[in-house]
Amino acid sequence: MSRAVRYDEVGGPEVLYIAEVSEPQPRDGQVVVDVEAVGLNFWDAKARSGAVPLKSAFPRGLGGDFAGTVVRDGLGAQYFDGTYVQSGDEVLGWGVSTLRERLAVSAANLARKPEALPWAVAASLATPGLTAVACLRAVPIGAGDTVLVGAAAGGVGFLYGQLARRAGARVIGTASPSNHDRLREAGIEPVAYGEGLVDAVRGLGDVTAAVDAQGRATIDAALALGVPPDRICTIADYAAASELGLVTPTSERSAEVLQELANHVAAGHLTLSVQEEFELDDLHDAFRLLEGRHLSGKVVMRF
Repeated sequence: MSRAVRYDEVGGPEVLYIAEVSEPQPRDGQVVVDVEAVGLNFWDAKARSGAVPLKSAFPRGLGGDFAGTVVRDGLGAQYFDGTYVQSGDEVLGWGVSTLRERLAVSAANLARKPEALPWAVAASLATPGLTAVACLRAVPIGAGDTVLVGAAAGGVGFLYGQLARRAGARVIGTASPSNHDRLREAGIEPVAYGEGLVDAVRGLGDVTAAVDAQGRATIDAALALGVPPDRICTIADYAAASELGLVTPTSERSAEVLQELANHVAAGHLTLSVQEEFELDDLHDAFRLLEGRHLSGKVVMRF
């Protein structure tokens, strides 16, 4: 038996509890991972609260991103490059209900963890990193572009801003003043949320594209700045995307892309900040921090 996070009804963090569950058994193409860490995402809180309607029966689990050590492999379990997964391999990836001590997951969802990559960062990379890359592909940018990024201090926005800079674009990012220095260190020009945003950005120059990881405020600002709807990518307001003809990224995930991101972070070419790590017994506190917003980095559960 091992421990897993479960909930029997939607609600606040208090509905979460730790349950004893059976050890997972790998099917063909799967491995069992001894989970070291899980990076929390806002989706986890939305699912638990009922903000995102789910059809799955209770009890439900939580978690999508993880990192850990392979302890058992099923028949034909291979990485994206065709090599076989071995017991003892340190990996990162994504799955379903990953907030548990032992996890059965498809080997196709795994990248190898570089030795220099801390567990907490590895466990936090899949969702924000792959989403950031998907946004870049949805609205291509390069030298000569100036991109407005909403919620640029968040996981997706922060990685997207760095990737856009590597592509040659100038990046202006909205964030709370407490996060402005962190943005500057990453080459992102910070501006404050709220009233005066449009004038502040206009004073910095013409904007040619925008990525919204915050909501309608960033979309409205981009439109007011003259950015065409087909140059605005949103991951936060799909209703606005449908109404205004904005772009949304595809949901396709790639272990090969995740491997490239992990290698870049390990080499210091990209940064993903971790604000705080929590032990499993403190999971309520972890979700309260996650849902307080205005974070300065990822919230991570450690096992």
